[in-house]
Amino acid sequence: MIGVIISFIISLTVAKVIIYTGEVHSQLTLDHDLSGIQKMHETPVPRVGGVAIFVSLVFTALYSANTGAVWSGFYAGLITALFFVFIGGLTEDLSKAVSPLVRISFMLFAVLYAVYVSHSMPLIRHMGEYNLNYILSFDAMAIAITCFAVIGISNAYNIIDGFNGLSTTAGIINIVGLAYLSAMVGDTTLLFVSLSLVAAILGFLVFNYPKGKIFLGDGGSYSLGFMISLISLNLTETYHHQISPYAILLLAVYPFTETVFSIVRRKFVHKTRAMAPDNLHLHQLIFDRCLPRSLPLIRRNSGVMPIMLLFIMPQLFMVMLYYYSNTIMLLGLLSYVVLYVYIYMRLIRFKVPRWLVVKKS
Repeated sequence: MIGVIISFIISLTVAKVIIYTGEVHSQLTLDHDLSGIQKMHETPVPRVGGVAIFVSLVFTALYSANTGAVWSGFYAGLITALFFVFIGGLTEDLSKAVSPLVRISFMLFAVLYAVYVSHSMPLIRHMGEYNLNYILSFDAMAIAITCFAVIGISNAYNIIDGFNGLSTTAGIINIVGLAYLSAMVGDTTLLFVSLSLVAAILGFLVFNYPKGKIFLGDGGSYSLGFMISLISLNLTETYHHQISPYAILLLAVYPFTETVFSIVRRKFVHKTRAMAPDNLHLHQLIFDRCLPRSLPLIRRNSGVMPIMLLFIMPQLFMVMLYYYSNTIMLLGLLSYVVLYVYIYMRLIRFKVPRWLVVKKS
């Protein structure tokens, strides 16, 4: 518990230092582009909040090693793998000129390092069905699927990082689910990693929501997705007889669905590049269609996350109740995708459901 508290304090402190010293490093760290298609803020803001989370996790790893905690070796291994993801994203935050291919290369190296060097991430071998498991018994297929899954989730949390508190709150809810599963199977190492990660995010969130004094940045959002992937794979592979692999996917279904739907929409509907930025994500439609335009921008920005909880919270409770059932978890995934597409089509056609509309108070 002390380690978890330390994670929160270090993250909170580093985030505050970044904000306090903003004028010193403003040319490097501030997001000066206020007119971009996905920009929802009025003043330049530091976009290196991931530094606070990463430094917090590093400090917690060192604390664990210093106290001889049983999870210290595993924690050190995952931090060394995380470094490559974080540094790739941070370089983009500072330079604003790193191509998606380069960032993906950093993530790919991090996955291979975690699997073969630090041994902090297992390959995906179990999908709850005999034929799929047989295919994944071949190393080449397991490596390809693992890299695809981890890089996909890492990018997914970056895609939903557009409004104050959205990506981090979605991440916290996902990790709370992973912490619950860790407790159910009695894995104290993964439980501690999950709780310390939640604490580190909360330290950042104090300054990010609702006023948006600091942003997560690519370094932070990629790191968040990578850590969630790492914890998830350790749970589903180590305890595949107790936890459905689809329970892990259901916890991350919101960013996963957003990413897949966006790629399909761009590629086949709008005929643009799959990774081209636009302002047609679900959370952006919520901002545009469901919140009064007469509200100040900061209030509209911070109003998106509470509405999006309707698309994030239900699956957490479903996983807590039925995490052992492949059938129920698959039904949950199907139901979510149907609901997402239905709501998205209503919003894009300006037929907003009344229960999503926020009236000005």
